[in-house]
Amino acid sequence: MKAIILAAGKSTRLYPITLTNPKCMLQVAGKKIIDHQISWLRQCDITDILVVTGYLNHMIESHLNDDVRYAHFPHYENTNNLATLYSVRDELDDDVVILFSDVLLSVKLLYRCINRSDHICLIVDSQNITDKTMRVIIEDDFITDIGGHIPVEQADANFIGVAKFSVNVIQDLVVKMGELLKDDKYLHDYYTVALRDWSASGGKVSYIEVEQDPWVEIDTVEDYRRIELDGIDLPSLL
Repeated sequence: MKAIILAAGKSTRLYPITLTNPKCMLQVAGKKIIDHQISWLRQCDITDILVVTGYLNHMIESHLNDDVRYAHFPHYENTNNLATLYSVRDELDDDVVILFSDVLLSVKLLYRCINRSDHICLIVDSQNITDKTMRVIIEDDFITDIGGHIPVEQADANFIGVAKFSVNVIQDLVVKMGELLKDDKYLHDYYTVALRDWSASGGKVSYIEVEQDPWVEIDTVEDYRRIELDGIDLPSLL
């Protein structure tokens, strides 16, 4: 299994903090977010880690040096992570866990996700449904819709930005992503739009609940300031 961290975006909702720092380089609980993520992945025995950079890529690459592999996505200003992920489609040749670069979670939660036997497994939170992350609809124990278009009051959970895919299905999703990107209106979409199409055509999208495992997404200045004040407990796998 390999891991892909999507770290290309400018994170404008975190301005002015991210005017001089990529979001994944923000300091939380004594370490940069991306250092936390790489540490968790390695604790889960994932050593093939690709970071897809864009905005201020030199800062990420000079910080991590040769600890991981990199792919630079130059079109980050005019697209979203559907295009970012599709740009590294040749890397999707194995089971893979894909992480948004602004998510902090416990190693136990990540471990539970990657060790599920499902071909697709998303981590969701049904206890704190907000309008800041993508919502999901769940029917008969599978996710049937996902995206920001789902009203909070109709959603069953939020997708937290971490998902595992088996090599058996990821190539089918690559085809769907390519088809979607032929239409410019999808350039600003998240890759989850391909999951929505996958589910609509009969594909199974499984999930696990966060349950009691802590997680947080740093999406706004308020999110970051709150974590600075309150802290976050990120227990290890051990």
